[in-house]
Amino acid sequence: MTRLWPDSENITVELKAGWPVRFTWRGRSHPVQKIRQRWQVDGDWWGEQGRVWREYMALTTADGMLCVIYFDLLDQSWHLSRLYD
Repeated sequence: MTRLWPDSENITVELKAGWPVRFTWRGRSHPVQKIRQRWQVDGDWWGEQGRVWREYMALTTADGMLCVIYFDLLDQSWHLSRLYD
C-alpha cells in the first residue's frame, strides 16, 4: 500500500555535502540509509497554478521506511510526498 499526500507534508532535512542524511517528520527523526533514485520535475509554468520545480528522491531509512521526499526549488522547502508500507 502507498500513502500519497497530494499536498505533501513539510519535513525538516539535515544535509551533508548537499545530500539528505536525516529528516524529521511528525516529530520523529529518520536517518537516511540510501537514496534509491533522484529526479527533477520542472513544469506547469504556463498554467494557472504556476510553475512546479522540484527535486524528488526515493529513499530508504535506517528504520525501514521507503518513501519519496522532495525539495521545492521555488520556495526552498522540503516535503514528504509518498510513503510505502
